[in-house]
Amino acid sequence: MIKFFRQIRQNFLTENKFGKYLLYAIGEIILVFIGIFMALQFNNWNEEKKIQKNIQTTLNLLKDEINTNKMSISNVKDYHIMIRDTLRKIDMPKTEENINKALGFWRGMRTPRLRDAAFQTSIQAGVSKEFNPTLLNTLNNLYTYQESYNAFNTQSIQIFFNADFTDAKSFGKTMAKVQMTMNDLYYYEKELTELFDYNLKQIDSLYKID
Repeated sequence: MIKFFRQIRQNFLTENKFGKYLLYAIGEIILVFIGIFMALQFNNWNEEKKIQKNIQTTLNLLKDEINTNKMSISNVKDYHIMIRDTLRKIDMPKTEENINKALGFWRGMRTPRLRDAAFQTSIQAGVSKEFNPTLLNTLNNLYTYQESYNAFNTQSIQIFFNADFTDAKSFGKTMAKVQMTMNDLYYYEKELTELFDYNLKQIDSLYKID
């Protein structure tokens, strides 16, 4: 093909048809530019397709992570409500024996550590910058609040490190702190559940997930 075009150029030059040669040369340059443009467009199309595939994969991972965290909250929130409500009505024991009986409802703190690996990976890989700005904002709000919940849980566990469950006065103070903690957890978990649902709806409404 190249040989064919070279032959045409040589024929124009040989026959002193400079005007035709010039038009031919311009046409050849235009064809080259069209070829380059098409190649760039094809490359851009491939890049866009790759970006969209990465977005789809990342959003699926985020949905799985959000649903997992939502399930973790669902598994403990009723227990935390029960602890809060029981402590509101309980008569504080006055002896060690009564303390053991009073703690019959207690099964520990049961505070889950919510995950953020999928979201952090989306940031580190640069995929999150391709998200719809509205979605990225709601995801940031969710994971910031989730981080606050994890920090609160870590702080809450400290209540029991120095607690003396053999002393009635100490027990009463500890249970008062637990009651306040469970009340705070109730609001944290209520807000988180609503944020989980809102973010899942945002993903589904803004993107068609395979």
